Amino acid sequence: MQNIFMYLISVAAVISLSSCTTTSDSFRRESASLTVRSGERTRAGQVWRIHSDCSLADYPPTHIIEQPKHGRLQIVHEPIFPHEAKGKLAKCRTVKVGGVAGYYTSKPGYIGDDRFVVRFPVGDGEIKEMVLNVNVIK
Repeated sequence: MQNIFMYLISVAAVISLSSCTTTSDSFRRESASLTVRSGERTRAGQVWRIHSDCSLADYPPTHIIEQPKHGRLQIVHEPIFPHEAKGKLAKCRTVKVGGVAGYYTSKPGYIGDDRFVVRFPVGDGEIKEMVLNVNVIK
C-alpha cells in the first residue's frame, strides 16, 4: 500500500498566520504569531507524518534553528490529534497519532516579545521554516 504522508504545523487558537514567503520550489518560510502567559508552558505547534490507515509513518525531523531569547522551546514526541488532516487522511482527525509537538515557556516574570524558528520537511523534498513571533503577557 502506498504511504500517504501528511505534515502540518498547527498552532493553538491564539496563533494567526501573519505572512508566508516562498523562497524556492523546495524551501518555504512562514511566520505566525502566538500570545502566551508569562512562565506557562504553551503548545506552539505540531507536526505529523502518517499512513492512510492513520498509523505512524515516522516522526518528522524537526529542528530548532533559532531558540527564543527570553524562554525555552521544547520539541517532544507525543500522541496528537491531526485536526487539519485533509483528503484521505481526514478520517484521522479524531485518532491520536504519533507526532512532534513544540512547547514554548517564557522565563518566569518576563513580559514582552520573543521569537523562535523551527524547520521541518513537508513532503516531496520540500522544507518548511516556521518563524513564531511570541507575545508574552502577564
